[in-house]
Amino acid sequence: MFDFARVSAFVCGYRSVAPLEAASLVDGVRRLWWKRMTDFWQLEFHYDRGDFSCDELFTADEALLHWWTDRLGQVEDTFAGG
Repeated sequence: MFDFARVSAFVCGYRSVAPLEAASLVDGVRRLWWKRMTDFWQLEFHYDRGDFSCDELFTADEALLHWWTDRLGQVEDTFAGG
């Protein structure tokens, strides 16, 4: 789902302009992953609001979450510049 080489190049370019510590980037990746793990906004729209327009996003977000979870270390390393 992520092109690791492209993400790494982007992060390196960004860090050359705005210095960020690797630990901060890893923390950000982990926080975003955790937000995705615990955020069920599509279900809230579906059941609480009766809005079915986002139903197809649930499957795509689930696939991304599985992919990201299986490669969490690699994603963190990519953002940390490793």
